[in-house]
This record gives sequence, C-alpha cells and structure tokens, in this order.
Amino acid sequence: MELRKYRWSRAYESAEEELVQFLAAKNIEAKRWISESGTVFAPHVHEHDKRLWCAEGSITFKVDGKNISLQPGDALDLPAYTVHEAIAGFMGCACYESPKDNPVIPAS
Repeated sequence: MELRKYRWSRAYESAEEELVQFLAAKNIEAKRWISESGTVFAPHVHEHDKRLWCAEGSITFKVDGKNISLQPGDALDLPAYTVHEAIAGFMGCACYESPKDNPVIPAS
C-alpha cells in the first residue's frame, strides 16, 4: 500500500449515509470512530495498513512534515509503519477505518 489521498465521493457535499452505502456496495467492512474538536493524536505507527474514510467534519494528518487534510468525501491509504500524527478539525470528525485485508479502491 502507498500513502495516498483520494475522493470516495464525486459529490462536493458528501454525507455519512452515502459513505455507508458506498462501503456496503464494495463489500468493505469498516469501523466508525469519532474525535472531538481539536483532539490530537501524537506521532505513532500501526503494524498494518489502514484505509480511512472521512464521513463528517475534518481531520488533518501529518506525514513526513506534510499536512494531509481530510474532509467528507476524502479517503486516505496509510501504509503500515508510517509515522503520522493527526488533529481533528474545528467540528471534530467521524471517520471509518477498514481492516487491512479489504480490497484496494482504485484511484478515481
């Protein structure tokens, strides 16, 4: 897996319901998690690839000194052992995260 940001939705204003339908249509299992406004995730790594989808609010990841901001309709592929940190946006965020064994979503 490569570090990659992409859109899961072609609509500018995406909704969580749309994401749930998208994941179901692709047979992707994903777990929902939320963070309150300004929640900081200190630098860390995961032992497996992660695929994240932003459903509500926003979150900004920092990888190799570069900010990667996710809004509703955005997704992020995060390779295993990638050092990253994050901060939830002004309104917090609701994201979905899939296990590493789900299918790769091609770039649009």
